[in-house]
Amino acid sequence: MAKIAVIGAGAMGSAFCQPLADNGNDVRLWGTHLDDAIIDELKAGRKHPKHQYLLPQSVRPFYHGELAEAVQDVQVIVMAVTSDALGKVFEQVTPYLHPGMIVGSVSKGFDYAKSGEVALLPDILEERLPVDLQGEIDFVFVAGPCKAIEVLWHVPTSVTYASRNLEAAKTMQQIAQTEFYNVDVSTDVIGTEICAAMKNAYCVGLGMAEGFPKQKDGFLHKNTKGSLFTYAVNEMGILSKALGGTWGPVLGLPGIGDLELTGEAGRNRTLGEVLGGGKSATEAMAEMREKDITVEGYPAVRFGWELAQKLAREGRLKLEKLPFLAGLYEILYKDVPSYPAIKRLVTACTATNLSARNI
Repeated sequence: MAKIAVIGAGAMGSAFCQPLADNGNDVRLWGTHLDDAIIDELKAGRKHPKHQYLLPQSVRPFYHGELAEAVQDVQVIVMAVTSDALGKVFEQVTPYLHPGMIVGSVSKGFDYAKSGEVALLPDILEERLPVDLQGEIDFVFVAGPCKAIEVLWHVPTSVTYASRNLEAAKTMQQIAQTEFYNVDVSTDVIGTEICAAMKNAYCVGLGMAEGFPKQKDGFLHKNTKGSLFTYAVNEMGILSKALGGTWGPVLGLPGIGDLELTGEAGRNRTLGEVLGGGKSATEAMAEMREKDITVEGYPAVRFGWELAQKLAREGRLKLEKLPFLAGLYEILYKDVPSYPAIKRLVTACTATNLSARNI
């Protein structure tokens, strides 16, 4: 039995407690200052407000002011907060770290490093480690097709745990794997995390194809969506290789697997459908904000494009190999109409970006 603290009581953080508790681990769930209402409900033995489901009784919830109690004597800490909050929240945790601990993360996305450059989340965490702990903490990153509520429902699920230290990934695998929650392990942290970050961006584009029937007399655009799916996979592979990763995660659970799942439903697809229905990005984002819907794919497009430009300046890739990402940036940040933009980029992708040419 391991002692584990999950940092962040949102939908995914709380769901991640399920397989951990199923395996008999000592699981603590700590909420940020934004999670007080959630912790109120959990301490009262009621359902989690986000997914209306009871957590295992063995999971112990802790308020924001109870961090020291939540992490006391733990061997594993799992970060489960939004990407934009990850660095700041991790800084609250670092005083409680000690050599030999494992830090997991179910967070996905990008943020700005202290240098001001776009960075993947492993870099955000590692640069915040105290000097005396650098090289002494193993990080394990979780990615793959995994809806929080389905983990709670014990739906058969498969994910990838990636770490530069394969033994750390295997340790986490032993702690978390159950008959319903299956874990693959990998050492390709870069490939895994670029997929985890970029699938939200590309799924906005997939959602546009679902919205196009509103503009085009009800005609479905499944052909378009299938093409876009293929080009999204290809561009994630190009980005992975440029950063030093491989095609493995792209063609596995973090890439194809999570892209398919995220493209079927969710906030990123919803934004895409609104855009595909004819609204501009300015109008669509105003609608999302009015409904209090946070769309991870929106900033992911900007972060991804900034990263691609940096890699191009360094001579590590050619921007013309990323027409899908370039088109998404124009639609979302320059208010270019979605239909003609997607029509152009499908042609560009077909001419320059076929996956068989780039593997």
